[in-house]
Amino acid sequence: MDLFTLDHLPAKLQDAIATRELVSGQTLFRQGDSALALFLVKTGRLKITRLTSERRFVTLEIIRPDESFGESALFSEFYSYTAIAETNSQILVYPKDILLDALKENSNLAEDFMTLLVRKNTSLMMQLELRDIRAAHKRVLQYLHYLVRSDNAKSDNNVVNFDRPLKEVAIDLGLTPATLSRALARLEREGSITRKQNRITLKKSFVA
Repeated sequence: MDLFTLDHLPAKLQDAIATRELVSGQTLFRQGDSALALFLVKTGRLKITRLTSERRFVTLEIIRPDESFGESALFSEFYSYTAIAETNSQILVYPKDILLDALKENSNLAEDFMTLLVRKNTSLMMQLELRDIRAAHKRVLQYLHYLVRSDNAKSDNNVVNFDRPLKEVAIDLGLTPATLSRALARLEREGSITRKQNRITLKKSFVA
């Protein structure tokens, strides 16, 4: 049973799911707010950020269409991060209590949710690994590998289309925009990628 295929869900959960429209820059919830729901992006894009103990905002994840966030809400009293719409967005809202009841009553749905959590954990591990790669061009190449592997779950290609300003991608990677630009230029010189504006193609021999 697919958690995000609405007509396959238990009737009570289907009836409880709501749709919300967000405008660019609108905050859906803030770090420390009561955790009330899980969310699925239908259209648009959201940024997940967290305020560190040093009072600095760190981007944890960018959520795109057909991707979910807020899974930890099912096991926490408060959200541990902030969700902000980067573009005009439409999201589905799965109320926490009703979703928990559905998971307890349906083993297939619970299994689907566990699979979702494993994928989220894999994504988090990738982000931590990236931060440990000191050489900027190697960090960027590994990031491109990850994006290609993610996209290949939907289509067979080795192309990355950045749908966000490169300065924001640089921040996510812990780099300055100038450093990211130099890293991409080096990868292109070395033959790892070809680039046309924000469309990057990894050479087949470099796709893991």
